[in-house]
Amino acid sequence: MKINYILIIILILLISIRSVWALGVTRPIPQDIELMRGESADFSFEIQAVTSTEKILCDYSISGMEPLDIKFDSEKIIVEPGSIKKVYGTVSVPEDAPLGMYSGELTVSCGVVQGEGISGSQVRTTIGGSPFNVNVVKTRSKEIREIRPSEKGIPIEIIFLIVLIVIIIGVYYWHTKIPKRKTKK
Repeated sequence: MKINYILIIILILLISIRSVWALGVTRPIPQDIELMRGESADFSFEIQAVTSTEKILCDYSISGMEPLDIKFDSEKIIVEPGSIKKVYGTVSVPEDAPLGMYSGELTVSCGVVQGEGISGSQVRTTIGGSPFNVNVVKTRSKEIREIRPSEKGIPIEIIFLIVLIVIIIGVYYWHTKIPKRKTKK
């Protein structure tokens, strides 16, 4: 009889637990950046909350990269449940930075959003250990890759869709509005 009560209590506790949230963080891309003094390059990483049922607020940092300057497009980001958010940043090399490899670590810290911010009682989850490397060189051996989406012009997919719609409307108009000639036998 006591076992039934214990099982009922455990079941009630399991049901009353709010919902689960989980997240993943990708390594920064590009993984290894090569820059000369005075140059800068963009990088990105993703915060993945595809299995989460809660809206989460994340902040992030990269440590161990002094004297390089690292700036993110935004200090914090909200990740909706079941989604992936891309975070962009820029690493800049000062003119007086010593040559060599700089190895840092990306750390992302998140908590469940409650109203205007993170709930006071919610434990924040911190994910660290994603390596980030910048090699400061005298001359570069590879080009700096552009990783941000281009905001120039209309995407080719939209242009293709518009052309396809125009062709369909033209064919429909041609078949319905132009009278067909009757041929004599």
